Amino acid sequence: MIVLELSHTDNKSLLQMLAATTGMPYHGEDFITLHPPAGEGVIKVINLAEELQVLLADVVFNSYFLAKRKPSDKRYYVLHFDDVLINDTATFTVDGEKLEKKQTRHSVARLTSNVFSNAEEVSAYSHIKSVKVFFSEAWLKKYLGLDDTVDGLQKYISLKTACFDGEPLDAEYLSLMDELWNAKKEDPLQNIFLQNRITLLIERFFTRLAEKMKKWDGGHNIPQEDMERFMQVEHLLVKDLSEKPPTIDQLSKLVTMSATRLKKGFKEMYGTGIYTYYQKARLQKAKEMLLSGTHSMKDIAAATGFYNTANFATAFKKEFNLLPSQMVNRA
Repeated sequence: MIVLELSHTDNKSLLQMLAATTGMPYHGEDFITLHPPAGEGVIKVINLAEELQVLLADVVFNSYFLAKRKPSDKRYYVLHFDDVLINDTATFTVDGEKLEKKQTRHSVARLTSNVFSNAEEVSAYSHIKSVKVFFSEAWLKKYLGLDDTVDGLQKYISLKTACFDGEPLDAEYLSLMDELWNAKKEDPLQNIFLQNRITLLIERFFTRLAEKMKKWDGGHNIPQEDMERFMQVEHLLVKDLSEKPPTIDQLSKLVTMSATRLKKGFKEMYGTGIYTYYQKARLQKAKEMLLSGTHSMKDIAAATGFYNTANFATAFKKEFNLLPSQMVNRA
């Protein structure tokens, strides 16, 4: 087992620790390359302007990998974008609360803080593709203008293991992550390109999180246990928009809650009914794919669960008051 006791405040220190633990050579560069018997792949760091540190990993470890961090007094945050093909099991622990996943694809964005102890254990031969953005509380306040909502972020993080499934990585997230790996080092504009893509990842995550936090702070008094259940339902609704969502009865059984209580509580937390939320989510994804200019209408319809383009166009116009073709022409 590869065990990392994390205490670093800069990613180069982490590279040194990884190299020492895995027996891989490290000569002070911004990356290390894994070879057997430790595993295969590359881990590298990017230090950008505005005090952002980024760790990129595309690796397979040949033994169990455990990374754990104790809480500390100086508050900082890590924004994780993790796409992991779990070969056997993965266990995520936050302040003693555990979430276990088995033989699945764990593909989510999440925010953690050193206020709580954190640990991640992933089985051998799991494929880990990850972007981790490290920043301080001062950066959060200065660059995101979140001075009044840091306590709100701590409330989100206090949901602990629920946050591990808080924001599924959709096609746009995954595309931005891939672009970070495809940047050419010899390109004189590389840093500008990397800064742009990382900023887009951060902006997208916090924009969506702010929307959720507004709904949570809308005057409701939902117990934390129920909030976690509603977050689980929300994740199930949007994790694969090309498929029909589960029925209300199926969702209520999955979260061990009556259908009536589920519908009422979900609407109270998210401000809309379950299927209205699903409809808006898939049409928003369709809009993003449409504006990217890289997908056909047929592919967009299929990716968002519409069986034909006519039904897709009708639903799209109802939501945005424009046909898909009209939105493309305006872009």
